[in-house]
Amino acid sequence: MTGQVLKSKLVNFLVADAEVNYANVDDLYYVAEAGNVDALGDVLEAFKEAYGGLWVGGKMVLTQTMVHLSANAMNRVVQDGTLDIELPLALIRKVTIEGGFMTKIIRLDTGAGSVKFRCFGAKDVAAMIERAILSSTRQV
Repeated sequence: MTGQVLKSKLVNFLVADAEVNYANVDDLYYVAEAGNVDALGDVLEAFKEAYGGLWVGGKMVLTQTMVHLSANAMNRVVQDGTLDIELPLALIRKVTIEGGFMTKIIRLDTGAGSVKFRCFGAKDVAAMIERAILSSTRQV
């Protein structure tokens, strides 16, 4: 990660290629005596199909040049796939807020697709990202 940290925030981000590591989850269910992991698997697979991925818990760090999303330790144990995303501000074409349950979703559109993450205070975070984008384009 390069540049001064402007904001750090706990978030969930949507990952299209996230897969549940059922071997690790099954071990956790066994230790916690939480029951059968197959029911959880069915729910997560249906969710992934409906929403185009799984939400991964972690952290967002905004710097003067980039938005960095990284999974927390628990998600690294139970999920495989893209668990770190670095998105240069120069690639972001549009920042929008989408509705959500309890928290709003910030959508960052690029020429290659969109990155979505949700957090408390999403409107303020989105505004901060927009200001950082404007600031970075003025410096070029």
